[in-house]
Amino acid sequence: MSNSSNSPSSLPRSKSPVKILQIGNYPPPACGWAVQTKLLKQEIRRRGHACDVLNINESRKIKSAEYVDVQNGFDYVYKLFLFAARGYRFQINVNGQSKPGYALAIVAAIVGRLFFRPSTLSWRGGLQQKYFPREDSQALRAAYKLLFRLAGRISCDSVPIKNAIEAYGVAADRIVAIPPFSKQNLSFASQTLSAETELFLTQHTPVFFCYVSFRPEYDLGMLRHAMRNFRRDFPAAGFIWLGFPAKEMPAVTEYVSGWTEQEREGLLLLGNLTHDEFLTLLTRCSAYVRTPVCDGVAASVLESLALGIPVIASENGIRPQGVTTYGNKDEADMRAKLALVVNQYADLKAQTRLDEAEDNIDATVNWLLGNAGSRIPRTEAELAHVR
Repeated sequence: MSNSSNSPSSLPRSKSPVKILQIGNYPPPACGWAVQTKLLKQEIRRRGHACDVLNINESRKIKSAEYVDVQNGFDYVYKLFLFAARGYRFQINVNGQSKPGYALAIVAAIVGRLFFRPSTLSWRGGLQQKYFPREDSQALRAAYKLLFRLAGRISCDSVPIKNAIEAYGVAADRIVAIPPFSKQNLSFASQTLSAETELFLTQHTPVFFCYVSFRPEYDLGMLRHAMRNFRRDFPAAGFIWLGFPAKEMPAVTEYVSGWTEQEREGLLLLGNLTHDEFLTLLTRCSAYVRTPVCDGVAASVLESLALGIPVIASENGIRPQGVTTYGNKDEADMRAKLALVVNQYADLKAQTRLDEAEDNIDATVNWLLGNAGSRIPRTEAELAHVR
C-alpha cells in the first residue's frame, strides 16, 4: 500500500526487525482510526517487521485472525504483559473524549515503561475535546501530562494540536504532526449499493452524506432540527445517516421512530459500511455534512475534498481549505450553509479539491520504526507543510 515509486530498499528501515502492537479500534469500518491501523499494519509487515493489533473496539470479544481479542480488563492487562515480554513495543491510539480510553492508554504506557520500551502515542482528534485541552481543571491537565510523559514519542494530526500538547510540558522534538489521511485512503473499488439506497438517491436531491454516531459530540438533535427546517424550503432534499456501530443501531432507530412521517421520509438510516461502500456512497451524494468539533483533521473530510464532494462542517479552528464551515451548534447557520449546496453548487464544487494526497502511511511507519533506528520523517522545519 506504499508509494509504488519507492522500492523497498529505498525506504528507511530499522537495523533489525521490530515488533509493534497497535492498540486501538479494529477492524474497519469502525472509524478512520481503524482504516489507518489496517494500512499501517499492512505496510509494517510489508517491510518485514511484525505487527499485531489489540482490538479495544466493540468487537473486541470476538476472536479473529485479523486482531488480538480482549475479553475483559484482566485479559487486556495480561495480553499487554504477554506481548511486552515477547519484545513488542506499543503504539497506543487515544483521544481526549473518553475516560475508559484514557485508562486503557495509561495502563499500556506504564507496561511499556516497565519493559524499558516507551510506547508511541498516536493522539487522535482536535482542540475542542471533552478532556483536552483543559485550562480549567488542574486534575485533567495533570492526568494527560502524566500520559504524555509516560509515552516515548507522540504523533498528532496537525501543528496546532502539536502546540497544544507542547503546552503540557512535552518537548517539541518528542511530537510529530502527521495527518491520519493518506493517499491510500482513496484507493477503493466501486461497490453496488443496496436497492434501498439506490431508491433513496433517485427520489431525493440534493442528498447530504452524514457520517455520525449516537453520541453527544455529533449533536444529532441540532442536526435533526436543521434538516427539518431546511426541508421546508427544499422538500426534495434527503439526508443519509451512516456510521453507527451495531451497539448504537437500536437506540438511533428508536430515536428516529419518534419523528414525524415527513421527517422520516427525508432520512435514510444506515449502519456501518466497508471503506469501499463508504466512498462509493460518498461519491453519489451532493455534499458531506460533518457535525463534531472535536475531530481535528478528520480523514473523511479530506477524502471528500479529494473526491470533489463539497463539505459543510462545524468550525473547529483547523478545518482544511475548501471546507464550508458553520458556527458550532448554530442551527440557522448550518441551514444557511446547506442552502449553498442548492443555490451555489457550481461555486462550491469549484473550491472543493485536495491538491495532493501525501503518503502519510509511509511517513507514519518511518516514525514508528524510528525507535529502532529509522529517522523520524518530519523535522521541525517540515511541520509547516503538514496539513
